[in-house]
Amino acid sequence: MSSDDYCPRFSFEITEEQKQRADKLLDTYGLRKAIFGIILDDLLDLIESGGGMAIGAILSTKIKPSKMLKSMKKAEELTDG
Repeated sequence: MSSDDYCPRFSFEITEEQKQRADKLLDTYGLRKAIFGIILDDLLDLIESGGGMAIGAILSTKIKPSKMLKSMKKAEELTDG
């Protein structure tokens, strides 16, 4: 593989339940990449501006990412979620 073919990837383990839900709900080709690209940009912006406090808030599970990330917050508002 040449350096022109390099495509960075972000990889982490998920549970079997998460895989089954993702397979069911995000089955359209390219949808996962599009959605998670937007979410990742929002998350990185939040961490860049809030640093360790933002990471701590998310990891503590006291606040849902949908309340912190603007793309997810907007989606929740539009779907009355």
